[in-house]
Amino acid sequence: MARRKGLKKWDRITEEGWLMLMGDTSVMSRLMMDIFDRLYDSTDHMDNGKSIAAALHMEYRALNSAVGWAGGKIRDMAEKGLLPLYPEEKKARRPKKSAPLVQENLEKEEEPLQESLAMAPWEYVFDGVEGENGTYFWILKPAAAAAFGEMKEAGDRRIRAISKILEDDKTAEGREENLFSNSSDTSVRAIRRLLEKDRDFQRKSFGRDHPCCLVCGADRMSLLRAFPYGEKEEGEKGLLFCPTHGALFAAHLISFSMKGELLVSERLTEKERELFHLTAGEKAHGHFVRRRMAEHRRIFNQEGRKLK
Repeated sequence: MARRKGLKKWDRITEEGWLMLMGDTSVMSRLMMDIFDRLYDSTDHMDNGKSIAAALHMEYRALNSAVGWAGGKIRDMAEKGLLPLYPEEKKARRPKKSAPLVQENLEKEEEPLQESLAMAPWEYVFDGVEGENGTYFWILKPAAAAAFGEMKEAGDRRIRAISKILEDDKTAEGREENLFSNSSDTSVRAIRRLLEKDRDFQRKSFGRDHPCCLVCGADRMSLLRAFPYGEKEEGEKGLLFCPTHGALFAAHLISFSMKGELLVSERLTEKERELFHLTAGEKAHGHFVRRRMAEHRRIFNQEGRKLK
């Protein structure tokens, strides 16, 4: 990590911009989200990179490389105008001592500094400060912390609670008084694998295209959830929905035709259709695998026939 003295701050990306980044898996990988999670739960959203690497059971160099990679991508996106940014504060260069302090010289020096020439890639991801003992700390940028907090709060609280319990568990030794029917280490590993698989499924389902709810087009990243459909396959991706339309899809109260048109179950009343903003025949805001949707639609039709 390149170091420069003093507090390193670059906070031009807006909260909306960070939400966009967190929905882009080509920038914010699973590892980056894990790093953000560690920092968010730390005091003042601040921690040392080596401590984070140890907690994630990986080498610091690999973690540092991942942060540098993400920082380079964020820098490129910011420079190309692909991210919402706060207005740049103009910083006038100080004229050289030998130059006379005349208005003409001051006007020439009012051009803003080139940030990319002075900043290391990681500074586009985190703020940073060096502690009294020389330990260097990463700090979540305020807008990034706000965006990640929204993502975290909108997530499944039960999953987070279980993850925390398992992380703090110190009793996976197979004791006689163990409450698990299997040895505790076997059960704990199985639960951890389940949680890891779900997190991977959620991240993978975002993909690189513009993620949004398949029904209404809502694209606030913290509200989007991936839902499985069709037969389960290894490496499958889910479909993204907002909470309301995701619940309707999971309950087979809505589905999609082969042409990508919205199907609405007769089990829903007219009032419910209006409340949930459902209009049969509307085109899906995205793509899906027709073969897998056919299985979902089969159950949708089967449930609908129960009313007749």
